[in-house]
Amino acid sequence: MNKQFSVPDYMQELVMASGQGLDLLTHTLAKVINRPVLVSTSAYKLVASSSHYDCEFFQVELDDPRIHDESLFLCHISAGTFKVRAIGRAIAPLGRVIGYIFILSDEDNPDREAFQPLLDYTSSLYAVHLQSRLELKQEQSKFKNAFLYDLLYGNLKRSEDIIATGEVWGWNFSRPHTVMVFLLPDPEHHNPGHHLMDFLSRIIEEIFIDNYYKNPALILRQNELVILVPLQADKSALQKEEILGFAEKTFSQIRTTELNNLVTCGVGQVYSESTELFRSYQEAKVAFEMGKLLEIPVPFFSELGLERILYKHDLQDLKEYYVHVLGELHKQDDPESSLIALLESFAENQFDVNKTAKAIFMHPNTLRYRLNKIENILGKSLTDNHTRLDIMAALKIKRLHTIEKLLA
Repeated sequence: MNKQFSVPDYMQELVMASGQGLDLLTHTLAKVINRPVLVSTSAYKLVASSSHYDCEFFQVELDDPRIHDESLFLCHISAGTFKVRAIGRAIAPLGRVIGYIFILSDEDNPDREAFQPLLDYTSSLYAVHLQSRLELKQEQSKFKNAFLYDLLYGNLKRSEDIIATGEVWGWNFSRPHTVMVFLLPDPEHHNPGHHLMDFLSRIIEEIFIDNYYKNPALILRQNELVILVPLQADKSALQKEEILGFAEKTFSQIRTTELNNLVTCGVGQVYSESTELFRSYQEAKVAFEMGKLLEIPVPFFSELGLERILYKHDLQDLKEYYVHVLGELHKQDDPESSLIALLESFAENQFDVNKTAKAIFMHPNTLRYRLNKIENILGKSLTDNHTRLDIMAALKIKRLHTIEKLLA
């Protein structure tokens, strides 16, 4: 059976242009639709334009949240005094957003449906180019990230080696440093997560370069962005103000984007010896956890109270204390009753039955029954203030240390 298949002229033209690079592809797309086109990374860094727009980065204000990666969305694009209406489409091979196509428009409500098939097709052409760029960037960053990873996990034991290697990338590890950690929710529970991390990295890097240091040492790790901040040993008060200023600028910028209310942070202590920086990293993560519990926007590990003592205390002492307070409950607990988890919720809600019941969606009488069971196991009243203090300290130990390792 003979069939004839025809490919529209514009598709052939776009494929031919794509073979000669991003710029020609973008100019060809603009010619086909008779509208200006911008193409950016996932962090809104301009990579190609059919017109002369003098901006490296731009901001995007969405009319409504995107339904999914293949949907077209309406937005405003701005950079400095420049602001224009646009239709956007994510470039998302295999579900990961690596860039965007924007069609600029002089209409308030342009017809998205008219462009959907063309942008669906063209996004696959752009994906090839952007994926190639991304892989090249990742290859260039591989050795840098490996060095920072080893530094943050205490795998490097000689300061002179760290200093010499840091100099390759223009970092001076002979100076004191502290570690800041910015975190997004776990990508498994927040989709999409990858492009938001890229976006966060761009915001932080831009603010850091513009206001503090031109060459920040930072690394992305899953849902963490870790930045090593160089400081001056004789100006600790000023350093804290600088770090707070940097954090405030970052959160101020984030509030105007889709990252709003998603980002949290923590700050470790300052260390003069580069071999000790892994401690600052761990402390920054502890500060982040405690900041969430205590509702501190920018928590410094150095300003934590009991948590800091428990974190640095002898592990054997902490184990003995935990076993003394909650050991019997830990032994008798099981996944079905989850008494330890229930006790944690009770403590987090100021030992208030009604507040806890509401927080964990449990009937107050059921909660009272289980709390009575906990009292019988512990042999102590949960209304006693000394018992409550012991429980809170034991639960803090549990949060700060992996309990399986603690009880091994």
